[in-house]
Amino acid sequence: MRARDLLDDDVLGVSLRTHLDDAHLDRPISGCAQSELMDPTPFLQRGELMLTTGMALHFEDHRTWDAYVERLAAVPISALAFSLGRIHPRVPDGLVSACDRHGVVLFELPPDLPLLQFSRHIWQELAAQRYEIVRAGWDLADECTRLAARGAPVVAVLERIADAVDAHVTLLDPGDFALAAAGRPARPGAASTALALPGGPGGRFTIRIRGGTDGQLLQPLLGPVAAVLAMQLSYTLASSSPLHSPTAARLVGALLDDAAASDEAAGLARSVGFDAEAPWQLVSISSAPTASTAGTRLAAWRLQMHLEASFGVVRLFEQPERTFLLLQHATDGARIEDVLGEVTGLAQACVLFASDLSLDELPLALRMAARQPFAAGVRALPPLDMVSIVRALPSSGLVSLARRSIAPLEAADPTGTLAETLRSHLSHGGATRAVCDELFIHRNTLAYRLRRIESVLGVDLQDGETRATLLLAMRIATG
Repeated sequence: MRARDLLDDDVLGVSLRTHLDDAHLDRPISGCAQSELMDPTPFLQRGELMLTTGMALHFEDHRTWDAYVERLAAVPISALAFSLGRIHPRVPDGLVSACDRHGVVLFELPPDLPLLQFSRHIWQELAAQRYEIVRAGWDLADECTRLAARGAPVVAVLERIADAVDAHVTLLDPGDFALAAAGRPARPGAASTALALPGGPGGRFTIRIRGGTDGQLLQPLLGPVAAVLAMQLSYTLASSSPLHSPTAARLVGALLDDAAASDEAAGLARSVGFDAEAPWQLVSISSAPTASTAGTRLAAWRLQMHLEASFGVVRLFEQPERTFLLLQHATDGARIEDVLGEVTGLAQACVLFASDLSLDELPLALRMAARQPFAAGVRALPPLDMVSIVRALPSSGLVSLARRSIAPLEAADPTGTLAETLRSHLSHGGATRAVCDELFIHRNTLAYRLRRIESVLGVDLQDGETRATLLLAMRIATG
């Protein structure tokens, strides 16, 4: 119920005495209170319609009227209704002028309209309005429950809420990060209301509404659906069911399947909106082993929402210990490292990224990201060279095999001289001068050591494949 509604009721016979803009008449009425005091403000609540007969208000000085109205405007009340009768046959000019100056809507009530009847009418209208709002709230909650039960995403529920309140609605996570939004953009300066969703302390989501329905009516309207949304969020973030789509799972599965044909992966990529020939971006996110499933999903979800604002295609795939995001088609030249740097709340997560990959390089990048040890922070995936590939495979069996291949050197020379010479020889590609300069030895000494290494290991260091195998073995064995 708004102040202007009183003017539309011909039975009441209420007339408007002030000359204010429509915004003042659109103020909602939260209740009704009568007072004949010089200062009724201690007994008034925000948004109430105040009724008075002016029994104690007999002023000639306009400054006194100005002070009286100024106190009412500070509450603020929704409007002032002045009842005519034996006490005041007409509304005092000083009161009208003061209401115009302070932006307080002033209504004139006819002498034949008892204040008790008028007050009762206001309360009955408010009760009927609140009943309709509560009923609409439960209808909205019922509709959104059916949406959630059908597996609709959270943003679909937000869109229905935005339609119901005719406003812009944003879902904020416990870190005040905007996860999703729906509804028409709010006009500049529109009122903003925040409703906390049910949840435990420290993990509470919030709905922010800008514009639309009056804030005092949002709680009864959105209270039931807030509980539905809170349950949907709890299920989404803590459920064992994956957040990714089946098609996204098939795409990643094909990329990691050595037996899958490249044409199959390209076809699956196109089915979820990717261009198989265009450059790919990869992001991997994982949380500490002690982190909760809900916390890990929240971080991944937050990251996905942010990336979707800068990339045309973003697809998510969950694994038990980490989540992958595949991206393409950056908007306005966005760079993945810059976009990731803008996301808050990732300090406790391990976020790896790789840029400008081909479809053929994606499987290798996915495997490398999956084998990286946990380290909090945002960093680039190591380059796709032979050394980084070997370092991305730290299996105990591989390390044992590498150490066994060079173990004879340690047995033949406990001082480590032969092993150091072999490492330098392999690192410098067999360049004699570079090796001698690094080890401070004569070329004849180097030749002697290399012959002894060949004898101990039973290899030919002139063979390129042998040198490559020994180089990788030493890199794996020494970490």
